[in-house]
Amino acid sequence: MSDFIDHLQYSIRSCIVKERKKREYTWYIEPRGNIAHSNEVISKNINEEDALQDVVCGDGKRRNLWRCSSAMIYMLWRSRVGLKISFRIFCQEGKGTIADKTHLFKNDRGSGKKRRKSHARF
Repeated sequence: MSDFIDHLQYSIRSCIVKERKKREYTWYIEPRGNIAHSNEVISKNINEEDALQDVVCGDGKRRNLWRCSSAMIYMLWRSRVGLKISFRIFCQEGKGTIADKTHLFKNDRGSGKKRRKSHARF
């Protein structure tokens, strides 16, 4: 009887693990600074149909956003200084709210800033 219950619990756990779905994320860019120039550069890399007007974000503000892939976000972030564009990055998990995620990219090692090594001695 104990073996049967153990097998049944294992089977149930296996089914639950299989039913879990991979999280889906949708990424957005909001042009900042010289908006006309930023929009021009972004529109050359992203389809016009992905330009969204008056999107309500998690903080209740309405924004004009560009929907794009995470690879495009990363490429634009790494190239922002050379392209002379400024923007904020937003993300939506599943059908949740759209939230500002620019802070996730701020400590990017490719930003050109040198980091000091800590020489703490104990």
